[in-house]
Amino acid sequence: MSGTVPLSEYTKIDLRSDTLSLLTTGMRRVMAEADVGDDVWGGDPTTRRLEGHCAELLGKEAALFTTSGTLSNQLALRVHTAPGDEVITDTKYHVNFYESAASAGLASVALNTVDSIDGVLTPELLDFALQRKERKHLYAAPKLVCLENTVNFHSGRVVSCDSLRRLRRRTLDAGLTTHLDGARLVNASIASGVSLTDFGETADTISICFAKGLAAPFGSILAGPSELIEKAAAHRAAYGGGLHQSGVLAAAALYALQHNIGRLAEDHGNAQLLGRLLCQHPAFRIALDTIQTNILVADVSMPGLTAAEFVRAAAGEGVLLAERTATSFRAVTRLGVDEAAIRTAAQRLLTLADRMRGPAVA
Repeated sequence: MSGTVPLSEYTKIDLRSDTLSLLTTGMRRVMAEADVGDDVWGGDPTTRRLEGHCAELLGKEAALFTTSGTLSNQLALRVHTAPGDEVITDTKYHVNFYESAASAGLASVALNTVDSIDGVLTPELLDFALQRKERKHLYAAPKLVCLENTVNFHSGRVVSCDSLRRLRRRTLDAGLTTHLDGARLVNASIASGVSLTDFGETADTISICFAKGLAAPFGSILAGPSELIEKAAAHRAAYGGGLHQSGVLAAAALYALQHNIGRLAEDHGNAQLLGRLLCQHPAFRIALDTIQTNILVADVSMPGLTAAEFVRAAAGEGVLLAERTATSFRAVTRLGVDEAAIRTAAQRLLTLADRMRGPAVA
């Protein structure tokens, strides 16, 4: 890439998460110049613009600016359910894997989880969840289905719009509402060529995180019917999530939506490049066809070496990775890590693997 400053041997390349993207000069400028008011009093004009833009983008009546994707998910649980209701989701989706305590403590719901093979919750899996136990008045009543797109735990897999539509038909038949955790939905849109509006049609409420691939410093949006968003705003205040002069942060999110969507294709390409380069060494087992967006998961197959040990060793070589399982690590491409950095990271990891390899990978 022309104009790129060469990486020194001491430069750290951080691939732990796309939440580590640094603010660009343009984003900092719009934040400094943002028109602000007080959002708690309903008077922050930049926040109102962001919410209106996102509602239109997702084809919903209204939207609410929140502090995080987790808060958006938890607000969705509150507005769709009553205490004691059942929520059906995949075991590896964020709302269960990372938020099960919050889901129980804040929304007082029971999570009925299923284990999909590839992260796609199908009508058949939904039926299994509905039928796995008797439905008597003493038991939790199923009310909500929570989905995720892209699927973090499955290498940023894109759940197709057709798949979501098939599930939507089944949820409607069963009288269930649907929430889509779309923390990286914009990545799914770019990778699949499907509009955010089309994805929005597959769920009653939907969220997007601005602080991941979109590279803003903060926040998420929850979009849906006006009545539900009004209720969500009340719960947001009760959870301590009310924001005062939030326009400074909303301006960054607006800038991200205007400038950082198209460039996600570069992140996807860099993740695929990293996968191809690492596959040159037998120490790394990577299913290249699973790299659909900006997340790569590699199994470290060296005998006697755990993922934690490899991640620590990689950090010593200036490449920061995230441990995924006992035998695998995750690398996430993002704004600020260009092709040159990816090639440097790959070379460092290949050299490290060569030094650490045992007889099973010789």
